[in-house]
Amino acid sequence: MLKPKPFAILIALSMAIPFGFADMAFAAKKPAHVSYERAWALCKEFVDVLPRDAQSQRYSRGAACMHKYGYRL
Repeated sequence: MLKPKPFAILIALSMAIPFGFADMAFAAKKPAHVSYERAWALCKEFVDVLPRDAQSQRYSRGAACMHKYGYRL
């Protein structure tokens, strides 16, 4: 059977480790701030994959992409 002291340390580490990994994941996913023109060009390439007759999907995809870079339509 485990002794109380190592068991308490094990529980404390098992609770603290996920918070450390979460901070690293949030820092890695944050996109870099780009100018409005550069964000528009990146999002236009992202939206041009869809067919021309899918207007609502193109608008939604473009708005989401611009929002990712911190701009609103």
